[in-house]
Amino acid sequence: MRQATPYRQMELSPRASEGDMHSPEQMRQQVEQARQQAEYYEAQRRELEESTERKTLFNESLNEIGMKLHNAVRRLERELESMDREQAEIAQINECLKRHLQILSSMRPQTWSPETFHERLNEAIPKLDRAINDFEEAYSVPGRYRHTEIFRYKPGIDERRGIDWDTLRSKASQGFFFHLPLFILLLITWGVYTLISLI
Repeated sequence: MRQATPYRQMELSPRASEGDMHSPEQMRQQVEQARQQAEYYEAQRRELEESTERKTLFNESLNEIGMKLHNAVRRLERELESMDREQAEIAQINECLKRHLQILSSMRPQTWSPETFHERLNEAIPKLDRAINDFEEAYSVPGRYRHTEIFRYKPGIDERRGIDWDTLRSKASQGFFFHLPLFILLLITWGVYTLISLI
């Protein structure tokens, strides 16, 4: 009959023993690991907050400049459309006046014979009248166009005026009102100086 093998208690490894699990060194390591982990998570949290804040600020700046650009583009497009309309109208006026110029230049009344003079004159007068009317109509409303001042002065008429008195008066008035506060300040300073010197 076999004898029973006596029970032998297994030895615990030094690292697994209960006393070593709670040694001061082990506790310090665990505390240091916990501190490092807490610092890591805190740094992650701060980085996330900073990223969120920077994203919010960037988005606000993006929206702000986007709205400014949108409004600027709309205004520029309207301005370009207005300029295109004026350019088209001015081109039509130019073509019309060029046709009148060609027609009138081709008349050459000095070459008309006495026999056909009255007939050719009767044909030419309506053409001359139309040219005069279209010319006057083109220059009838000087402020009609916003993007050009070409119709403000009639060729051959306003060019001979020399000095533009309205513009000169306007500039003088602007200069007077611009320098008026400085003149008043100098006048007050002179008055105070004179009063102090008399005392």
